[in-house]
Amino acid sequence: MTRLCVPTSKGKTRLHEQRLLRNMGAHTVVLDLLQVPYDKAEDSQMKEVMVDAHEFLQHFCFGYKHNQALLYKHLDLFINAGDTLLHSDTMRHIFLDNADLCVKVTDSVVQHFIHAIQKERHVKYLYFLQTVVKAEETHLRRIQDMVMQELVNAGDDVLLFYNDAKGFQNLIDLMVSERERLNENSDLKYHINLVKLLALCTEGKNVYTEIKCHSLLPLEDIARVVTHAECLPEVKMAYVNFLNHCYVDTEVEMKEIFTLHFIWTLFDNFLVDIDTVCSSSYDDDQRDPILENYITHIVMQLLRMFFGSPFANLAVIVSGHQQMFVRLLQGCLRIYKCQWASGEQKHSVMQTVKKLNEIATERSVAVPTELQKQLRGLLSTTRLSKQTGQKWLKSTFGPRRQMASSHEEPQIVDAYQEFVLLLEQKTGPEVKAEMSLLVDVMFSPELLYPAQTAGYQRAADGGFMQKWTYLIFY
Repeated sequence: MTRLCVPTSKGKTRLHEQRLLRNMGAHTVVLDLLQVPYDKAEDSQMKEVMVDAHEFLQHFCFGYKHNQALLYKHLDLFINAGDTLLHSDTMRHIFLDNADLCVKVTDSVVQHFIHAIQKERHVKYLYFLQTVVKAEETHLRRIQDMVMQELVNAGDDVLLFYNDAKGFQNLIDLMVSERERLNENSDLKYHINLVKLLALCTEGKNVYTEIKCHSLLPLEDIARVVTHAECLPEVKMAYVNFLNHCYVDTEVEMKEIFTLHFIWTLFDNFLVDIDTVCSSSYDDDQRDPILENYITHIVMQLLRMFFGSPFANLAVIVSGHQQMFVRLLQGCLRIYKCQWASGEQKHSVMQTVKKLNEIATERSVAVPTELQKQLRGLLSTTRLSKQTGQKWLKSTFGPRRQMASSHEEPQIVDAYQEFVLLLEQKTGPEVKAEMSLLVDVMFSPELLYPAQTAGYQRAADGGFMQKWTYLIFY
């Protein structure tokens, strides 16, 4: 059954198979199985059955809100289970990318996972909390506040940081250890995902969580870790993303980020990493996709947010660091020209180039002549490509089928979603009835005929299914 609803190699969900299994009631059988008592210390075979049962439920509801809602009704079954770690993955899949369910998360659910971390510090519990604070690109402020408060209340049992000198050296040792890097149960993996969780709690400009996070991970500690020679790309990605949402893209002004030297020390480190990924000796054997994504997404986003912040005094910032500003602009251009950069990565870099070029023009930054030529050439090529694409769309689809403007797109999407929801509400019972009837016919076709008749006997012997198969395939 699990193989029926496993996503395809391209990541597409198997909605038809998931719906069919739901109509057959397969999930109810598996849920009943989870409640069967067994000796957890001795019965290894039953343990394997339970693991398979959870794997089925995870694929059963993956990417399908109807099935997620069905399993959500049995949430107490997973919360009250003895093996919390085994059930945490299934609970995460129930809420995964489902904002309607995530907003229903209660204090008791969050406390359940915090207490589980206090008993056994494992990264899977953080995965669940990361899932519920942000869903479908929506920042759920109530859940952010709730998770943040429970983390602070739990204290050092949950908040694993390396702020003092001894702790900092322990963090470096963890990053140097290959075993720690690959081990899912390692303290390093837990620490990285804890920082990611804090970033998610502050994302979307939440002043309540921002203030609490300032004391947990100060600017000085961020700069000290990120600029260390042994710092891993995974750690840099988590720390710089936290820096962006907690100190730069904030609800209230953080003057320190624009006045202290730490940020410029980080910018200098960005240039070192940019030079690494743009190096001529950086071939396929040496490529590091994590480092590439760190530069093209996390670093580019930070640069856009920092220089585009309404709290930034650009007249002072840019004039006092013109050389660094120009080097950052040059670095962005180098990344854009790299052959390994994907379309999505180039788009992110291009947005940063446009922002920095706009600031350079407004603030009369002394940009070298050669760099100005490169910028004009790149920006003019980008505009030409956009105009050509728009002309092609107009000529291909005609004036009546042009793409909607950016102002109209949200309205069209909202109207479409409302239409789909209404259609599901109106036709849902009919679809369920038809699917249920079809399943019954497939399982017991002889019941279509009166008992003790020739038709009944032929259908019971497989004649009905043979004819059905022939009509479908031939």
